[in-house]
Amino acid sequence: MSEGGSLDQGIWILAEHCEGRLEEVTLEILMEARRLANKRSLKVSALLLGHGVGQMAELLPQWGADFVYWVDDPMLADYTTEAFAMAVAEVVRMGDPSVLLLPATAMGRDLAPRLAARLDTTLVSDCVVLDINEQGLLEMTRAPYGGRLYATITAPRSRPQMATVRPGVLGKGRHSKGRKGIVRRIEVALAPMAVRTKILGFARVEREELDISEAEVILAFGRGLGDKERLPHMEELARLLGAALGGSRASVDAGWIPFSRQIGQTGKTVSPDLIICCGISGASQFTMGMKDSKFIVAINLDRHCPMFKVADVCILGDMHQIVPALIERLASVKGRGGPKG
Repeated sequence: MSEGGSLDQGIWILAEHCEGRLEEVTLEILMEARRLANKRSLKVSALLLGHGVGQMAELLPQWGADFVYWVDDPMLADYTTEAFAMAVAEVVRMGDPSVLLLPATAMGRDLAPRLAARLDTTLVSDCVVLDINEQGLLEMTRAPYGGRLYATITAPRSRPQMATVRPGVLGKGRHSKGRKGIVRRIEVALAPMAVRTKILGFARVEREELDISEAEVILAFGRGLGDKERLPHMEELARLLGAALGGSRASVDAGWIPFSRQIGQTGKTVSPDLIICCGISGASQFTMGMKDSKFIVAINLDRHCPMFKVADVCILGDMHQIVPALIERLASVKGRGGPKG
C-alpha cells in the first residue's frame, strides 16, 4: 500500500533497470542529481517502475537518493510507452518536483516527449552538462548541430524542469552501503485499455551490436589502421578482450566502421572501464567523447601525438605489430593456441 504523506518537491530522477539490475546510467544521473541538490539544499528522489522491483528500490538510497518512490504493477513488468507515461505522470503530479531527469537511452528518448506533453512542460533532450543557478533554475547544456556548438537552456516557467541526459557523460557516484533513505511504494491507477502495445518477447543483442556507449571495454582505432583489409585483426582482438569496437571520425569517413560506432563530439560519448586506442592521434573531437574512461591505453607511432597526453598507458610502436602480438598472447592465455608461457 502507498504510505501517507506528501512527496518531496526537489530533484527527481527516473531509475532505469533491466533483468533485475539498475542500469549504469541510473547511477550516473543519480550522482548528478545529488550534486545539483547539494548546491541548493534540496532532496533527491528516485522513481522506480516495474513488477517485483522492491529489492532494487531498497538499493537506491545507497547511491544518493533521499526518497525512493516505487510503483509495482504487472502492467509495468516490461516497458511500454503508454503504461509508463501514465504511471510516471500520475506520480509526478502527486509530488510536483522542481526537476525531473531521465536517461537519454532508447527508453528515455521514447518516454520523455510523451511525458512532457502529458505534464505540459518543457523538455531539453540529450544534455551533456547540467547545473543549477541561484534562482533554482536548471541550466541544461546540449550540443546541437553535430556538436559544433553548445547551447545552455533554462525553462523558468516550466515545472518540472525536464531533461534527458546522455549516458556516459557523467561519472558514476560512490556506493555507500550504510546510507539510508525513505522508500515508499506508490499506488497508481493504470487503465489496461489505454495500453495498446503488448510485449511478446525479447531478442538478446550480440556484443558487436551493443550500443557502444554501454560497453565496459572498448577497442578503438583510427586512421592508423591504414587499410580495411586489416580490420579482421581488430575484430579478433576485440573478441578476445570481450570488447566493443569503436572508431574515430577518420575511421568512419574511410568506411571502416559505421557511424553508430563513432566516438567523439559528433558521435557517441563513452566512459568504459577500459579503452584501448590504436592509431588514433587524439584530436579534441575524439578525446571529448572518451575522456571520462576509467583507464586509457594508447598505441601510436608518434611519441608527440595528443592521445599520449590523456592516456594512462602509452605504447610507442606500430599497431600492426603490437595488435597481432596481443592476439597471440591472449589466445595463449585463454587456451586457444599460440605460444606457451
